[in-house]
Amino acid sequence: MAGAQDKVLGSTEVAQWKDNKKASFLLMFDDGIPTHLKNVIPELKKRNFIGTFYLNPEVKWYSKDKWEKDAKEAGMVFGNHTMTHAGAKNAAQAEDDISRCNEYILKMNPELKQPRLISFARPGGVDWKVTPDEMKAIYAKYNLVPRPPSDARFGGIHIKNADGLIKVVDLAVEKGGSERLFFHGVGGDWLSQSTEDFVKMLDRLDANREKLWVTDPISMHKYETERNGAQVKILESGEKGIRIVLSTSADANLYDLPLTLITKVPAAWKKCKITQSGKTVTAEAANGEVQYEALPGKDEIQIRTE
Repeated sequence: MAGAQDKVLGSTEVAQWKDNKKASFLLMFDDGIPTHLKNVIPELKKRNFIGTFYLNPEVKWYSKDKWEKDAKEAGMVFGNHTMTHAGAKNAAQAEDDISRCNEYILKMNPELKQPRLISFARPGGVDWKVTPDEMKAIYAKYNLVPRPPSDARFGGIHIKNADGLIKVVDLAVEKGGSERLFFHGVGGDWLSQSTEDFVKMLDRLDANREKLWVTDPISMHKYETERNGAQVKILESGEKGIRIVLSTSADANLYDLPLTLITKVPAAWKKCKITQSGKTVTAEAANGEVQYEALPGKDEIQIRTE
């Protein structure tokens, strides 16, 4: 890759991940169980991390008021794990269980844009007699995105201690890309990971927050999809200013996450004003580059020095 000094003014890269972090990292929790409310969410909130919680609102252990109030106010993200966690004998039963859970999650956050994408995780340990093609049709109908596979990253099942959890964090720091951890109980309930080990993992994440984008599956999916379809066109480039257009092949109705851009600017510029759709932000420039966020498919981006 050419250095900043070799690039044309206005040339722009889309960062691999938000804020030009080295890797994305997901924390996901199944079944909406009591220890998530008691042990997980307070520790996440303490570190300003988010987790994605796959809910089953009609099961006996579900605490409706606490999830709809406390978990929501803590800024957590909710995924579809079916309404009942009872499995499905056919596609019609699966669609009913999934669609009702989807409706519930949408009502939990009426302030969020609709339609919108929701992460889906199929319940385990129950019969699921639905074909892949039938599931694809359900995903498309309800704007669902199947979450990344769990493989050997499920704490309490495949990973038994803090060392195992921390290895997944270290792998993300070392190799980049994306990594994830899944949990059921933490400090109780079933298939449980100890709270102490969970906290040690969070502390390792916290120590590497400058390198890791701790996010949710939908935000990661949106960023990756928009990034992979992104194109930048230079409209103007010079000492007086830079104008570019950012586009993406992703559907703007569902893919609406800002991308992190890195644009080549004159070496003498130290502060830049970036304007898009009537909104202006100021960003520091260094080594002939400025980093900022912009929405693809919207108005042109204007960059000027202060």
